[in-house]
Amino acid sequence: RRKNESGGLNNGKKSKGRGIYVLYKNREVYYIGLSTSSLRGRLRQHAIKDRHKDKWDEFSFYQIGKTKYVKDIESLMLRVFHPLGNKISGKFHKKYNLAKMLKNDCNFRK
Repeated sequence: RRKNESGGLNNGKKSKGRGIYVLYKNREVYYIGLSTSSLRGRLRQHAIKDRHKDKWDEFSFYQIGKTKYVKDIESLMLRVFHPLGNKISGKFHKKYNLAKMLKNDCNFRK
């Protein structure tokens, strides 16, 4: 997970750089972000232009085949890891009322 490495599955297809990336500082999750087109561009921006400059030393990338799932997966990861570099905790689409779904699921199992 050095600055020039990436991981994930692409099923033999040409990568378009869409997916979730994680920036690390001293092997701890510092920032979680998403890319819908250019991973290289997003990492370059974080490395030389924005508030994350010099605050991370490694990254990992998880390619997501369907763009429509990228934001939801990022939101889930933000809520699990609570990275210091992220200002928001991630939002889900309103159609996903997880509390209601869990309540219904729990009532169903009784």
